[in-house]
Amino acid sequence: MRTFALFVALLALALLLAAALTYPAWLLVGTVSVEPVHRVMNRLAMLIALIGLVVLTRRLGLSNRAALGYGMPRGEFLRQLGIGWICGIALMLPLVALLLTFDVRQIKPGLDGDIVPLIVQGLLSGLVVAFIEETFFRGILFTAIARTSSLLAAVVAPSVLYAALHFLGGKLRVPPEEVSWVHGFDVLSRLFERYTQPLAFVDSFLALVTLGVLLALVRLRTGAIAACIGLHAAGVCMIFVLRDTTAVNSHAKLASIVGTYDGVIGWAAFAWFAAIVAAFAWSQSQLSGSSSRDS
Repeated sequence: MRTFALFVALLALALLLAAALTYPAWLLVGTVSVEPVHRVMNRLAMLIALIGLVVLTRRLGLSNRAALGYGMPRGEFLRQLGIGWICGIALMLPLVALLLTFDVRQIKPGLDGDIVPLIVQGLLSGLVVAFIEETFFRGILFTAIARTSSLLAAVVAPSVLYAALHFLGGKLRVPPEEVSWVHGFDVLSRLFERYTQPLAFVDSFLALVTLGVLLALVRLRTGAIAACIGLHAAGVCMIFVLRDTTAVNSHAKLASIVGTYDGVIGWAAFAWFAAIVAAFAWSQSQLSGSSSRDS
């Protein structure tokens, strides 16, 4: 797990450097537009992490297509991505149907007009998020841990980190005339404020860990991240559209099944994802057993 620790340390160092450089970066950005200090700090941390990631992956020999999860012909990659997207929609539909059937989420009043632009926006957002996150978690990180530790660690460790990063906070509103060097560290100190009450999001955390495990198993089964990107993009798209067209009904009897994170990912999602992981793992064990007997 030494390699995993290196990547976690890289993320931590990126946050520290970003906090230290937030004020001059905010002043520079201010010549173009006025942005909240927390947004500048977050974007700066991402940039620093990206630069560090490029350096670290090269040092570890992970900068080739296979290690990144892109080691297959383009046509096959796109085919698997499409299949993954279709499967992602199929995976999310029962969950969405459950939430709507039991009025856990209700159609927003006054909703009208063409929702096609909303779907297109959700699709594009899903693809961008999926390409970035899957390249890191199920691409680079999966390969790095699998090479230096075990496949089990490669499945579990990135999944836990993937879930944990979803609950970082850090929003800070400061009048422009009061922004100073200290505010980068103020944002940094707020990043983990949600973790002071972990029980408030344990359902969403477990659901995201389970989803990460499912994506890792797909990566292991297919040998690439194409299907993972499709699955992930479809899920993000569905949640994007659902959150823009419906609202949580806090008075519903089953309101607690969606948790407080995003009004979608909660206990219901955890149970559903866990069932899919169990079914997928069982089917793969059956295929492995059949192949062993045939040989």
